[in-house]
Amino acid sequence: MNRNVIILRNLIKPNRFHQPYCTEIKENEPIKFSTSNAAKRSLPSVFRNKKADSMPWYQPYSVVGSVAVFLFYFCVLREENDVDKEFTKTLYERVKGLEKEQLLISYKFNKENGLSVADIEKRLKEIEIEEAKLAA
Repeated sequence: MNRNVIILRNLIKPNRFHQPYCTEIKENEPIKFSTSNAAKRSLPSVFRNKKADSMPWYQPYSVVGSVAVFLFYFCVLREENDVDKEFTKTLYERVKGLEKEQLLISYKFNKENGLSVADIEKRLKEIEIEEAKLAA
């Protein structure tokens, strides 16, 4: 056996999860999980809760009812405000000049790769008309 492996085994302190190592470690072969000690381990289930027996019978109903009332208020009763209206804006409406820059980059890319630029030119003309109206 390799001297380093023996030294490492002596340095590792066994704990309650520690299983004795295999008698031989083959460094050039993969470790098969299904036959290793790790495959034989089992963890306690998260869903089996000992405190669940002490839970009152009405608790699930009160939680579901509270969530339902919360959703009804926020989805139906609440009026739209200025923050909600901000979510309807596009990025191009928020950042001035971004759409034109994106179109110019797309135009250059399409020209270099031999793709159609008709739609891009049309939209660029529309943006220039809109900018002229705002400037006037």
